[in-house]
Amino acid sequence: MKRLFFLALFALSPLLGGAEKIVSLSPNLTEIIFQIGAGDQLVGRSSSCDYPPEVKSLPVVGRFGVPNLEPLLLTRPTLVVSETLRDDNVSKRLRELGIRYEEFPARDFDDYFITLKRLGKLLNQENNADREIREKRKLLAQWEAENRAIPAKERPKVLVIIGVAPIITAGKNSFLTRFIELAGGCNVAGEVEQSYFACSFEQIQLWQVEVILAPGLLPEQLQLLEKSPTWSNIPAVKNKKFFTDFNADLLYRLGSRSFDGIEKLRNIIMEK
Repeated sequence: MKRLFFLALFALSPLLGGAEKIVSLSPNLTEIIFQIGAGDQLVGRSSSCDYPPEVKSLPVVGRFGVPNLEPLLLTRPTLVVSETLRDDNVSKRLRELGIRYEEFPARDFDDYFITLKRLGKLLNQENNADREIREKRKLLAQWEAENRAIPAKERPKVLVIIGVAPIITAGKNSFLTRFIELAGGCNVAGEVEQSYFACSFEQIQLWQVEVILAPGLLPEQLQLLEKSPTWSNIPAVKNKKFFTDFNADLLYRLGSRSFDGIEKLRNIIMEK
């Protein structure tokens, strides 16, 4: 406790310049900070923050949403940002040490645009943030207009596999359902009132899935799927519409690269 006190005094000693010194504990926020041109204000990151590549030169001060206070204080931050913290007491402790803490939800694109606006204001990058918002809203509108021309019955039935043993997929409350819709598909699990849930091989077969997205699935996980006697009967598997070879971060991190992910999904889903 005494060591933390002295570290806090060091962190709060007078700093040169008026720009914020930021620690990001969430990879999507780290990417957004670089996207709006404030990457030079970052002084620390979580171990999950690995993009863009230059962020890897910064000290690691904890895991995703779990700061380690001693190395964090050594970076002398004025602002800590996170999608969420695993322990609510940590945010209270940060504030007691005189460090501003801001939390940014990441449930959907509305949250993304709000995050851009807030970070733009906090980091004096409002013009860049507003430009990003305009460009991405325009792209969303373009995709939505194109998708309106596709009859619902012609939209490929898509399943996302996030984990195996049991199989975990995305339901109605996950932003992945929106991603799939923007890519021209229909999430077969999109009527289930959950964000993520476990489903059986039998249910997948009943859904008659036409495209399966499983980015980053490991060979041993694939083997577990292939052991099921019903696996080979799924249309997506029969027709070689089972995809594991694209960057999972484009799908699972809600940020600017999500739009690259959706573009890639559009190519996969709409491929005849």
